[in-house]
Amino acid sequence: MTYQEFIDLIKNKAHDELSYEFDMMDFFPEGYTSNDPQTIEWIIDSNSRYVEGETAPWLQTDFLVLKKDKGNGVLAAQRIAIRELYKDAEEHGFDFAFDKIRQVNTDVISSEMYANAINARAANDYTKIREQLIIRPLNYSLHMSELGGCVYQKFSDFVLVLYQLIGQSKGTLTSSKIKRQEVKNWNMSEETVMKCAMENSMRLFPPCVYDNKAQQEVNFLTEELSREDITFKSPFGGKDTILLSTIGTTNGAVALFYPGVIEKMMQIMNGAFLAVFMNINDVMILDRKDVDTGRQFAHSAKTTSKLGEMLSGKLYLCDENGISII
Repeated sequence: MTYQEFIDLIKNKAHDELSYEFDMMDFFPEGYTSNDPQTIEWIIDSNSRYVEGETAPWLQTDFLVLKKDKGNGVLAAQRIAIRELYKDAEEHGFDFAFDKIRQVNTDVISSEMYANAINARAANDYTKIREQLIIRPLNYSLHMSELGGCVYQKFSDFVLVLYQLIGQSKGTLTSSKIKRQEVKNWNMSEETVMKCAMENSMRLFPPCVYDNKAQQEVNFLTEELSREDITFKSPFGGKDTILLSTIGTTNGAVALFYPGVIEKMMQIMNGAFLAVFMNINDVMILDRKDVDTGRQFAHSAKTTSKLGEMLSGKLYLCDENGISII
């Protein structure tokens, strides 16, 4: 079976079995790029997820996108790195490859939310876009090439970046970076806009820890918590640890920077504590004296994080002065 025959067969099977319409199937070849900021974000995200170490603004491999109109202004879409799937088919057979399409949960994005986001961006008016601004954390080295002209704050080897939220579903965020020139056009200071975005992030994605009995998300700032409620046994020895994130979403590492989080964590930890960013989603909290265990967590974070989700391989001290490297 040739590569093109495989693509055609995938399309036919997706149409017959999964009810995708042919006019809702888009093929994007390696090298594809665009002048549209949201499309560039999609290209960069696709590269970072599927091609190791790549953050270029043009596709590094072929993608097939299957879309489905769910009604009421909702669009479902599935992104497929089709060359990799073709290799699976060559090695294990077509059914094995197509099973991967069957098993993937499609991203569901409100077309109304998408349209509102595009219109707010085009209006060049801060009052129309401010409720859509959020903060997302990225590793600086991995994403340096895409940060030119963007608004961000740098901390050691990672950055907190200003984004516009376009859509979200099932823990997946669709967003686009905001440029410095846009903030200038709004006649706003970067500090004011970043503060607003952090407040929005905190409202949309509240900070959470995990109840060590029910192992469920617990809102960190609104619940009465003791250390015994939320500590888990460390796999590296030392004292128990706490996992800090945000409720029901990715992007959870930003929770450590929310107003009031460090102060409340210091109350629970009886003073300063150590933090390790396990990835862009989770922060491990340890005792201040448990440095050796912290360094083991940091090494694990650096070597085992999923492609594109590594944030920092360093150990941080959190106290009344904020966050600093150890």
